[in-house]
Amino acid sequence: MGLKHCEVIDMTMVNVTNIVINEEARELEEILTNNPAAKVAYEQFEAECKLRRELANARKLQDITQTELRERTGLTQQVISRIETDHDISPSLKNFIKYVNAIGYELTLQPKQ
Repeated sequence: MGLKHCEVIDMTMVNVTNIVINEEARELEEILTNNPAAKVAYEQFEAECKLRRELANARKLQDITQTELRERTGLTQQVISRIETDHDISPSLKNFIKYVNAIGYELTLQPKQ
């Protein structure tokens, strides 16, 4: 039994999307290779994204809801959500530490590997 018309179209769209993503990745790699300032900014953004994901995952591993975190910290749900997801707004250090302490973690610094 052959592929249905919609399945063929879906597969074609996946292939086109992959081509576009690969082309955009190559363009980004070229920009980062040729522009040291862009590379630093990109690495900073990636580090922020990773930290936000790790915070949200750590909270969830502790089975703490955003509502419970709000009660523990006094932070609004909006601030908690921004700490976990909003890349345009950096939380204050005070709020960041409240969040980390409330999920049972501590901050440490270690050299890059």
